[in-house]
Amino acid sequence: MGSIMLLIKLIKKLFSINVEIGKQINQVKENSILFFPIQPNTVSCGISAFIAFKGSNPCQSINLMPIENMVISLKAKGLLDTKKPVQDNFFESHDLLCELFEACRELKQEAVFSDLFFNKSKIKTLLSISQTIEQLILDQTAAFNKKFAFLSSSDIDAISSDLENLQDISWCLKKEILKNIHDIGNLSMGLERSHNNEGLKIFKRINAVLNSIDRLEVRGRDSAGISIMFTLTKKEFEKFLESLSIDGLSERFKKRTNHLVLSNNSITIKDSFAENGSHFVTISFAYKFAAEIGALGDNVSFIRSQIKNDSMLQHLSNYHFAANSISAHTRWASVGDITIANCHPQDNTPTDRELGSTGIIHVCLNGDIDNYLELKTEYEARYDQIHKDINTDTKLIPLQIEHYLKQNNTIEEAFRLAVNDFEGSHAISMHSNLAPGKLFLAQKGSGQAIFVGIAKDHYIAASELYGIVEQTPVYIKLNGEDKGQIVILDQNSSGGVSGIHSFCYDNTPITILDSHVLTSQITSRDIDRQNFPHYFLKEICESPNSVKKTLENKIRFLNESNLFTTNLSKTMLPKTIEGEFKNKRIKKVYFIGQGTAGIAAQGCADLLNYYLGDKDIDIRALKSSELSGFNIVEGKNKKKSMTNILVVAISQSGTTTDTNRTIDMVKACGAKTLAIVNRRDSDLTFKTDGVLYTSSGRDIEMSVASTKAFYSQITAGAILGLHIAGITQSRSSEFIAEQINEIMSLPDKMQTILGMKDQIKDSAFRLAVSKDYWATVGSGSNKTSADEIRIKLSELCYKTISSDFIEDKKHIDLSSEPLIIICAAGTRESVLGDIIKDTAIFHAHKATPVVITTIGEDRFDIYARDVFKIPETKEHFAPILNTLVGHIWGYYAALAINEGSKFMFKGRNEIKDLLDEYSGMGHDVYEILLEKRFREAIAQFYNIFSKKRRQGAFPAVMGLDTVANITLLLKYLSGRLPVSDFEIDFGVKGTPSNMINAFFDNIGHAINTLARPVDAIKHQAKTVTVGTSRISEKFEGIIFDALAANNIQLSQITNKNVLVIKNLQEVISKVKGAFLYRISGLSLLGEVTAETKIKIENKTGALKDDTSRVETDPRLKGTKNIIVREGNVYIGKGRKDNKNILVIPGISSNPATPNIIEYILSLNISFNTSSEVSLLKKIKALGGKYNRLKDWILESDNILWDDKYLNLIEVETLFGDTAEKVVEKIIEKIK
Repeated sequence: MGSIMLLIKLIKKLFSINVEIGKQINQVKENSILFFPIQPNTVSCGISAFIAFKGSNPCQSINLMPIENMVISLKAKGLLDTKKPVQDNFFESHDLLCELFEACRELKQEAVFSDLFFNKSKIKTLLSISQTIEQLILDQTAAFNKKFAFLSSSDIDAISSDLENLQDISWCLKKEILKNIHDIGNLSMGLERSHNNEGLKIFKRINAVLNSIDRLEVRGRDSAGISIMFTLTKKEFEKFLESLSIDGLSERFKKRTNHLVLSNNSITIKDSFAENGSHFVTISFAYKFAAEIGALGDNVSFIRSQIKNDSMLQHLSNYHFAANSISAHTRWASVGDITIANCHPQDNTPTDRELGSTGIIHVCLNGDIDNYLELKTEYEARYDQIHKDINTDTKLIPLQIEHYLKQNNTIEEAFRLAVNDFEGSHAISMHSNLAPGKLFLAQKGSGQAIFVGIAKDHYIAASELYGIVEQTPVYIKLNGEDKGQIVILDQNSSGGVSGIHSFCYDNTPITILDSHVLTSQITSRDIDRQNFPHYFLKEICESPNSVKKTLENKIRFLNESNLFTTNLSKTMLPKTIEGEFKNKRIKKVYFIGQGTAGIAAQGCADLLNYYLGDKDIDIRALKSSELSGFNIVEGKNKKKSMTNILVVAISQSGTTTDTNRTIDMVKACGAKTLAIVNRRDSDLTFKTDGVLYTSSGRDIEMSVASTKAFYSQITAGAILGLHIAGITQSRSSEFIAEQINEIMSLPDKMQTILGMKDQIKDSAFRLAVSKDYWATVGSGSNKTSADEIRIKLSELCYKTISSDFIEDKKHIDLSSEPLIIICAAGTRESVLGDIIKDTAIFHAHKATPVVITTIGEDRFDIYARDVFKIPETKEHFAPILNTLVGHIWGYYAALAINEGSKFMFKGRNEIKDLLDEYSGMGHDVYEILLEKRFREAIAQFYNIFSKKRRQGAFPAVMGLDTVANITLLLKYLSGRLPVSDFEIDFGVKGTPSNMINAFFDNIGHAINTLARPVDAIKHQAKTVTVGTSRISEKFEGIIFDALAANNIQLSQITNKNVLVIKNLQEVISKVKGAFLYRISGLSLLGEVTAETKIKIENKTGALKDDTSRVETDPRLKGTKNIIVREGNVYIGKGRKDNKNILVIPGISSNPATPNIIEYILSLNISFNTSSEVSLLKKIKALGGKYNRLKDWILESDNILWDDKYLNLIEVETLFGDTAEKVVEKIIEKIK
């Protein structure tokens, strides 16, 4: 670290720049160099909540005739009428489309939905309208595809937009209305018979939230839960109880309300009284499901079945309710086991029933409560132990709210005070019987989000935009990054922005204005999985169409020359930049991006290099971070130094922090900028001079692993390159037309490759598990293919994979006998022969080559394990086709690895179910292990497991220990090995519980190790903005300030002592003064010698006028001698003056004498009072002294230890006195 500090000092001297260490990128000032950047994790979960306005419009009859008439009018105003100009026929339908869309959305409102739901004739009419629109889309799209090359860019954009709107309308009718009618009917089979409008409202709202959670599952799906809360008058509630009694459900109802842990099918009841004395009863229903392994949709399907079969909820739906709210969550576990008990929502039920609770509080959390352990310790010291089955941090939220309620705060204030206690980035939703018909939302930090959808008759909140768009496109986004923001939604409000009550965590009011309201450009159509098993596969299959749509407004056909040409409008490539190229003022073109976009940048740079030939322009691809960090040189006297450079930024989302920041920096230096981006109106689009959109500009990718964006980005880059080649006269119009024709042929060739999925799947399933080491290789343009395939294989399969040039591979790591994916399709013949020879070398060295080559090329067949022969294309377009094969192979490789996890999960659950069954029958664990059926089940699993192990069905990543342990444990559990040997193998006695626990631990490890969820990738978020506030260790405070004041750098404190100081700092209130000593004469090993001396370097504060012993006697002795010898921090009292002191050793900053103590800083300190320091902070600050106190107390008169004894002693005594004296005083206090 000392050498780094020297480097930083040198940099500061040479350049006028800021130097930062260990910060998040978004915290660093402009013109800085950042060492050791922190890129914190993003915890992926999903929140959804719903509140409908009370007193919304009463039920109304709907007339579908206006919608039918608008559809008829649309049919008469389309592209098919070729006799009219586009502007005269198609565009006059635009306003009609908007009117039709709004009319269709109106059908979702509760006031009119009931008339539609209960009227089969109207449903049939709506279905007919939907089918008519679908046919209209097919006809209009076919006509557009024939015409688009002859249209202007503006015409293409307008027509394409209207076709998108028409598809949105079709989707709205088919999926958001008609399908939901079916789904709501399935939630409550009796609705159609009863025509119960109140019940319809309930299940319509529940269905809306379940649909939202279903979409949010892609961000985390190991568990899901929903809380449905109703408030009824006491009289109405008693009617409900009477109906349960009549149907013989009273006992079951009572059992479901008797719980300490909010579990699946839990019911909670609380009475409350309004200000006017009216008596109300709130009843909540919770449904939960947890499973590490499963498919998207499984969790919500289970919850739907629970709701459908819950006779008590079905009964309740027949009664009038005064208030109703719904809150739900889908989880990716970060704190706590994946169990029903840890599912959200969590409630405020204490473990000790005598404590009671103020009301019903149900909470869902995204993110982490980073000070969870501290809050837990305080809660348990103050109240009782949290239930042993619950170890999620979310449980502390309702308990903390409850704590403030017990102090007579209102529910609103208790919620505000509680969220102020939580450290870390978080998003929280809460509802309670103490505020019936209200939803409480809180968000702080940049890692989590909450969107509030504003519909005409309700609010719906979700942690992602796609969680609300089915209900409404209109929303606000909470902005609590710095100060924290709270929003309260009330069913008794007027709705809209005026009905939203908001304030900061510090209680500063926030006024929500109409200007804060946004409108989503995406719909639920954009983010629906559409019957594909994974978003990843769906997006791969959509990639040919994405390439087509990318071309739509970027090429045109010239009648006069009978040739295609590029067609980039001034919004894509401004005339000023065209002029710079024509006048030869652009000398460099940089394509930049991160991740997959960075690989696409390389493909685009290769294309432009090919198109411009020998033009004197430096063209290259750079990672955005590389350009901003190492390739920006400011001109002298602030002169702009990059005026002759064009920077083309590539991004799928338009929000990638590294890329956007780099664009800001190059623009400040005078560079011209363009963007190739998918998302319209994203941050990047407002930063660059021009924008080329990929696909339609709203082609959403839900899978973390991006695919179709890559192909579209290279397509857009190719068109840009051809356009530049045209304006610089580098290529002829015939050449450009030929290239465009080749690009236009790519979607059909991609479709051919998609038809090879079964062949590719067979290869992946055979090879992915059997080979431990993988590599991708490519040469020339195909190095881009290899790099991109490497990324997807790494993301999907959780492997570290190398990507090399083919010719290099034989010189690198053939000794590992890897699986090698060789990208060879499209390669010129002069190189292809060498690639075949290299493949033969790989084969000879026992590697496993998998080759992608062109149809008709058979020379690889004898050397490769698998050969995929794909349509022929030009060399510079080959990355698109090669990469598509690699993406598909990677998808099936992940599934192949995941098969092992599914097998383990199924086996574990079968054994667990058997244990639960026998336990329910009253058997103890000793009896269960002797049951014949149990041992047979173990033996059967063992036989299948062993067969799979012999066949190599489990990859090496599972671990030899895990495989061996499971093998042994199955033998022990089935009685095939003597129990006496168990301790030799596992280090614990062979009791039944030890054997079963060891089995579940090992098989759980195997399940998690082999799980490959495809869409929701571990440790990654879809949009990486590097902005979460996951706690980073910030070393600041009064002690670290004192170190800095004495010019002692953090690098001069050992890692162990930094943590000691950090913990001790929590008990210290003030630094009164300091002595800074310097040590000299130590040996090269840092040992004390006869020549060792100590002298005063500085005195400050209250010690400024004091005299130190070393001023007259420079020998190193006493406490300071011990500190130099042992290198530890010392806290206690001065031996002579009895002052409270903290003594810190500091090592030398000289690289020639590292790790030798050169300074001792002795601080005169004051301590906090005992009430000012939490119990957990005391324990952490005591360090090893805590264990000594505990052990000595346990040895004293058989006293049982309790951490709360520490609170009996003043902090000054606890840390200033020896452990022996502290023990004596504790014993005095407790006797």
